[in-house]
Amino acid sequence: MDTDVALALVKEAAAVYASTDMGVVLSLACTCRAIRHAALGVVFASVRWPHAGKYDEEGLLFFRWGCGGFSDGSSWYYVGGDYNPRHVDKLVGALPGMRALTSFYLHCPFFPPNALVNALVEVRTLRELTICETPLSISSSLRVPEEVYLERLCVVPVGEAVRVGDGPVEGRYGERTYYVREYRKKYRNDVLARDAVMVVLEEVGKAARLRHVQVSLDLCTLGALAELEWPAMETLVLTGHARRSSGAVLDVLARMPRLCELRLLLAKVKGEAAMRIVGDQRANAGVLRQLRWLAVSNACELGGVFCHTTGLERLAVLAIIDMPRVPIAMGRAEIERVLRDLASAPCRLKRLRLMIEDKVNPDLCSGIAALCPGLEALEIELCGYHDGKSIHAWEEFSDAFVRMAGLRELRICIQFPEFDEMDTYEPWRAARVECATYLAGRIASLERVGLEYRKRTGTHRFEDSWLEFDVERDGARVAKLVECAPTWYPFPDVWFPVEY
Repeated sequence: MDTDVALALVKEAAAVYASTDMGVVLSLACTCRAIRHAALGVVFASVRWPHAGKYDEEGLLFFRWGCGGFSDGSSWYYVGGDYNPRHVDKLVGALPGMRALTSFYLHCPFFPPNALVNALVEVRTLRELTICETPLSISSSLRVPEEVYLERLCVVPVGEAVRVGDGPVEGRYGERTYYVREYRKKYRNDVLARDAVMVVLEEVGKAARLRHVQVSLDLCTLGALAELEWPAMETLVLTGHARRSSGAVLDVLARMPRLCELRLLLAKVKGEAAMRIVGDQRANAGVLRQLRWLAVSNACELGGVFCHTTGLERLAVLAIIDMPRVPIAMGRAEIERVLRDLASAPCRLKRLRLMIEDKVNPDLCSGIAALCPGLEALEIELCGYHDGKSIHAWEEFSDAFVRMAGLRELRICIQFPEFDEMDTYEPWRAARVECATYLAGRIASLERVGLEYRKRTGTHRFEDSWLEFDVERDGARVAKLVECAPTWYPFPDVWFPVEY
């Protein structure tokens, strides 16, 4: 078979099936030698090692040496497992042959050997590095070749387990074994990791070239970050805990002339003051004007922020805390204060996501509609949703939103009467379907509508969830509602939910 034809067949099959059923691509690869060779780049584009089912009496197996060069721009390489490393030398030996490796994901319960780190920084094509729950100890004498530079860097400390709101969380956080594993108790808040992170940022990552960084303030300070130059930075994600420091977030942002997205996903610490964003010195506040996407938690002090964010298109105000506790979101008075601050500057918001501790009412919705008439997506989530007698008619909510001519997506925590969730006729669902139909009929621009409910996940476990529908129309009339699959926001993503 002609090589070009074989490659075209593989690309077509991969485009349709690679993300859902790799078995189809594997079956195609077995048909002839030409197709098999063309398929190697797809089959080995993403490799995980070790694989629990791939081992013999000598230990964990490694993929064939000749396959390393097929990793392409979408490649991910995994290292992980709760064991003492015995075969890392195979990985070290394979890295030089991965001529197209662009992304590396490191997740292991031991200090990565120096040989692995040295081999990794020699990979000329590497552009993305994620170090997740891995103890770090990197020599400050590490030297990285000039032609090696990262564009994206993510460092997640050992034991970082947070929840955003009272919705779904990663399954491992719900298991007791996650918190009692020996290496997490040993390496959590490890002093060596704090020094290593700065080496990673300065030497491995080369701060001057990084465009996307996620780092925990449990591993570094605002002062240390403010000492670095970040001329190419576009997205900054800070996780960890909000602790009062001598500086403010703005001190770091002042060195990021190209920053357009900021996520301050910080957990609240009992007894600690809120994290200051602007601080006392506001000479550099002009950098906030270039922000287009901003996500903040209830652990941040928002005073003096929104009068400068004149270019903001997306805003998320969230509630975050350490597992297994449940966060307390901002109350209605605090949310209204945020809205008043937003009103102090021209509002260009297209997407707004709010977590609130109090019940939503039409007055709040009317205030949002008056302030942000150009909104395309609005989500108001009650943190710790509960049913109860609603004192507001659906019409009052729809009246608040009809002035928003471009509103396409709406998620709202309207309350409904308490129903017996064990009732086989599911009256709680029927009530929400009726409400969704009503809202879609009144708000002509709606393409998707979601209503919050309390989902049972165990004998005594509940979580906030959304019953969501796509709206299909026949002209101006609502033809039908199509129920969507359940979705959630995997941390640290905050803008677009994904199916789970």
